[in-house]
Amino acid sequence: MHNEPTRKGSLVSLTDGTLTEAEARAMLERIRWPERVRCIFEDCGGADVYRVEVAAKTYPATATRKGRTVGARSLYKCKSCRRQFSVTKGTIFEDSKIPLRTWIVVMYRMCSSKKGVSALQIQREFGLSYESAWFMCHRIRYAMQDKSPKLLSGTVEADETYVGGKVRGRGHGYRKNKTIVFGMVERDGNARTHVVPDNSGPTLKPLLHAAIDTKNARLMTDEWRAYNGIEKSLPHGVIRHKSEYARGDIHTNTIESYWAILKRGLIGVYHNVDAGYLPMYASEFEFRYNRRKVKDAERFASLLGQVEGRLDWYLPAPESPSTS
Repeated sequence: MHNEPTRKGSLVSLTDGTLTEAEARAMLERIRWPERVRCIFEDCGGADVYRVEVAAKTYPATATRKGRTVGARSLYKCKSCRRQFSVTKGTIFEDSKIPLRTWIVVMYRMCSSKKGVSALQIQREFGLSYESAWFMCHRIRYAMQDKSPKLLSGTVEADETYVGGKVRGRGHGYRKNKTIVFGMVERDGNARTHVVPDNSGPTLKPLLHAAIDTKNARLMTDEWRAYNGIEKSLPHGVIRHKSEYARGDIHTNTIESYWAILKRGLIGVYHNVDAGYLPMYASEFEFRYNRRKVKDAERFASLLGQVEGRLDWYLPAPESPSTS
């Protein structure tokens, strides 16, 4: 007879469905304010803050609005500016009617799934509308964006790939209707990904100079003409794919592996991604790749520490839920 597995660690509740709303809020509080709660308003920032418990309240239906019940919750009040705020204020969770525990579990799923998880899957598992699940995932991808990336150094590989479109193969018209994604990857390090309008030198070279520490790096690319002349600013090794795939340590195999993960996720999980939203999906894959050497729990904690900064723009959801 098998016994139930022993609970090990506080993150077990993220996968076994036992996380409560109070535990989710306590988790966010610990990450957001590791030392003590401070006023979140930029014109104050006071440290003299106390907790206010708000009882549950039911709002009756009106002619223009459905009735709803707001559960009991904890707020904070600053003695300096006298304003109240919650742990979700100023984050991607602000003004969301979806329970915070659902947000937390979905974030963990997106961090631990190597190729991502679709909005349709989130819709089915958590009983949300497709539009809510879709926008929730995009808010999380917004938090995944690296707001202050460090310069790449050491051996850096750069390459472009083509995403989307209906034309397959390598013949005439292969690149028609496809979107160009440009990437740079440190060997045994981090990646940077950009959706670009074209793959010309004037487009790619500024991105290279902005992302690479030119004094402490060397660049590896294929023979594409856009990279011609880059050796004037940093050492440049070229691999000619028409005749070879590696010559000593000169190759682009690392970034080709990165493209494989990205494309398998876009094709196998998301199936159909609009070009306008592709940068956000690229940020998601970049986030997981740059933290591939840490455990799922550490990757999740890293993301939870980046949720500040309210997403104040709104994207229309796709017309058909056949895409994710």
